[in-house]
Amino acid sequence: MKNQSPQCLQLFDNPKDVAQCVQILQNGGLVALPTETVYGLGADATNPQAVRRVFEAKKRPTGHPLIIHVANIEDARKFSSDFNNVAEILGSTFWPGPLTLLVKRSNRVIDEITGGRETVALRVPSHTLFQKVLAHFSDVGSGAIAAPSANLYGSVSPTTSQHVSGDLGDRIDAILDGGPCGVGIESTIVDCSVTPPVVLRQGAITLENLNDVLAAIGVVVSDQVTGESRAPGMQISHYSPSAEVKLFENTSDLKNYEKTCIANGIQVATILGSSNREIYARELYALLRSADSLHPQEILVLLPPATDIGVAIRDRLFKAAAPR
Repeated sequence: MKNQSPQCLQLFDNPKDVAQCVQILQNGGLVALPTETVYGLGADATNPQAVRRVFEAKKRPTGHPLIIHVANIEDARKFSSDFNNVAEILGSTFWPGPLTLLVKRSNRVIDEITGGRETVALRVPSHTLFQKVLAHFSDVGSGAIAAPSANLYGSVSPTTSQHVSGDLGDRIDAILDGGPCGVGIESTIVDCSVTPPVVLRQGAITLENLNDVLAAIGVVVSDQVTGESRAPGMQISHYSPSAEVKLFENTSDLKNYEKTCIANGIQVATILGSSNREIYARELYALLRSADSLHPQEILVLLPPATDIGVAIRDRLFKAAAPR
């Protein structure tokens, strides 16, 4: 264990650190935890006061629902009154992993988690450290952890412990350092409470992946989302750096615009990303944060093709570039 400050601890991967994190959660505290997607700001999902602290620390509007993280599909079922066939198939196939399922809530789910909605978002993360915390917390506590991204609301999501400490500092109690996140963008969210099921947020698990699995029961997932924000990440403007973000479909247009900016004294930072879309996703938020740290007037970003995880990358970038 390495102290960062009296209020915020940097914790490393050993049994003592996991036990300390769980003790903090039991006491109603906040612990930033690594997942395969981004770092999450963890709190006991059954403790109303702890959950309210999450909203306060992130400066997040209280009406926005949170995701409950559990150790396995058996635990997920406990928090749903209707864990239906679609949820069973998707959970059994993709968990542990970067998939969140929206289902009808059970009476174990507190209103602070859902914003009073009748649905709850559930996920089984695959990160080894988060799984260790969940296993220990299941032995001594509720075993359910609410964990939105561990950053200030609306800003760029964190994929390293350094990102978390820079954003939240002494607003939280501890950070469990699991290194850089492997996927790098938030989980896919599927609303299983409606027929047909709907993708509310794109992620590493694509629409094609979902439909391949559900084809056996004749179900086709829709990606046409309308209406109120039913899950995290559905806001038009989100994942935003301080600088204005401008997006380009090809390198030629980006370079021409960059030359014009330089000629006119406009300070810019440029992100081309990797041609490997999985690497692009993994590095996306770090690239945005690094570019923003240069304090440019504009950040110019090359969009990936709208193929596989490229769809999710584009979703995040369009939201980062949206008017605020």
